[in-house]
Order: sequence, then C-alpha cells, then structure tokens
Amino acid sequence: MEDINAKILQQGFGIKLISAYRTRTGLVCKTDRGMLELKKTYADDESLEREYILKEYLKARGMNGVDISYRTTEDMPCYRMDENAYVLIKYIPARRLDMEDNSDISEAASALAFFHNAAEGFVDNTMRRTYGSLEQLFEKRLNEFSRIRRKIKNDGNYSAIDLLIMKYYDYYTERINMAEELLKKSDYLGVSTAAEKVYCVCHNSFKNDNVRITENGNIIISGLDGCTYDLSILDLAHLIRKYIKSGNADEYGISLILENYSRYRSITSAESDVVKGMLIYPYKFLKLCNEHYNKRRVCISEAAVERFENCIAGKDREMRLVRSI
Repeated sequence: MEDINAKILQQGFGIKLISAYRTRTGLVCKTDRGMLELKKTYADDESLEREYILKEYLKARGMNGVDISYRTTEDMPCYRMDENAYVLIKYIPARRLDMEDNSDISEAASALAFFHNAAEGFVDNTMRRTYGSLEQLFEKRLNEFSRIRRKIKNDGNYSAIDLLIMKYYDYYTERINMAEELLKKSDYLGVSTAAEKVYCVCHNSFKNDNVRITENGNIIISGLDGCTYDLSILDLAHLIRKYIKSGNADEYGISLILENYSRYRSITSAESDVVKGMLIYPYKFLKLCNEHYNKRRVCISEAAVERFENCIAGKDREMRLVRSI
C-alpha cells in the first residue's frame, strides 16, 4: 500500500518523499526539495491563510525568525485528505524553550519584542479583535466562581475539591478584585484604544513548541494562526506567568524578561499595571475550577485533587514574584 505521507506530499505539494522519521511535532521528511516537516493541523483555511500572509508581512518588516510555509499545488495554505488537514514547513533543527534557563528566557523576551514590533500595523479583516475585553472577562469569571460556590453550598455533600474551594474562596476572590483594580488604575481601555489605532497584534500562544531555539541560538516562532488584534503586552504577561510556573523562577529572572523585552519595545507604566493585573488574576486556579465543575465527571481522581493542592501551594510564591515587577 502506498505510504499516506508520500501521497500527501506528492498530491498536495508536488514533492517527492525519500525518507522520513516522526518527532513530537510532526513528520520530518527528506525530499527532493530538501528537509521539510509535515504537520497535521486543526486550524481552518481562513486562519492558515491569514498566518501565511502575516509571515510574509513579518519577513518584509525584517523578521526572519518565523518558520517558512509551503503552498499546495492548488495554492492553498494546507492540503486536506480524509477530513484531515496538513501543513508543510521548512525543517529547522531546534529545541523547545527552557523556562528554567536565564539565557533562553532572555532570548525569548527579545524575540517577542521583535515579533510585536514587526507585526504592528498588519491589517487583515479576518483577524479577530479582542481589544478591551479583559475587564469583562474578569467579571465573568468572578460570577462563575461565585456560582460554583453557591452550587457547592446547595449540594451540601462536600468533596475534597469542594472543601478547597470553600476554604480559599475569599482569597481568590480578592485576587480577582485586585486584578480588576489594577486594570482600572492603568486606564486599560485607553491603552487598548491606543493599541487598536496602530493595529497591535497578540500571538496568544508564545510557549511550548511555538517558540524553539536553533543550534545557533536563534529563536523560531510558529503558531501564528491563533493571533488576534489585542494588546501586545498580554503575550509578555503570559510569558512571565509561564516562567513563574518553573521551579527556578525568581525576581532576577522576571527582571531579565522585562529588561530584554523593553530593550527593543518600551513598556509604559500603564502597560506595566496591565501586566501586573494579569499576573495577579488567578488564571490557573480558575481554569482548574472551570475544568472540574463545568465538565461531567463520574468520580474525583486523586490527580485532580493534587492539581488543586499544587496550585494553591504556590499562591504565596506567585504573589511575591508578581510584586517584584
């Protein structure tokens, strides 16, 4: 039987497969066009087309640290076969970002600033606009959190996780309120309006395999299909949050991220308050609550309880690091 991957490359991209091996991110292919990587994608055609155009825009603005996509023989950003979609990119040997390595996080922060500078001004009518949505999101999550507590009280038969929610409800409610106050102090809506005027772009997934480091120390950014129009500094807050989750996170590491980012893209005092607000907001805890209480479960596993306990155990350390900003 003909190899499905050879068929995808030949029919979809007009490229001959010579040999291949699988990695965590996709299939690395030796072809008559060089070393390429074939990946399955769940993004729609519109998002992938926008990603391709954005990559071309970034390259035209002097940014070379994005992966190179190949078009299909029908000039499409992906090839579809048997209800699956596949994208093809140039293969560049690289490793994932190490959030416990100061050199890695410094380079990542600089690369993020380069990306934001290069992406600013990109105009596309299909890109989603989420400027100014944080306040409504925080309020919505607070209402959901309150609803969860009411449900726990009404049900009465408390589980181990129910007891944790009841015990720390006031603490996490206070953190949500603190985050909202920081947004108001920062004139978040004014900052969002200013960002909208210059078409600021937010990556939204600057982590994991979307940020890789080559043998030469260059950063390669991918995963641009999820970009939206929003405050660029939201990516910065997500990067710091990801760093804080690492075992070696400290005030010095956070200062490295901020210094290396601001070296190439300035951060106003108002934007700094937005970043603090996002980091004070208990994102992980509320995500766990949403996953646990809004999805049907037959029983509560020990692993689920442990995830809540680990999240709560790190709360004081998180706040200490955030206050260093």
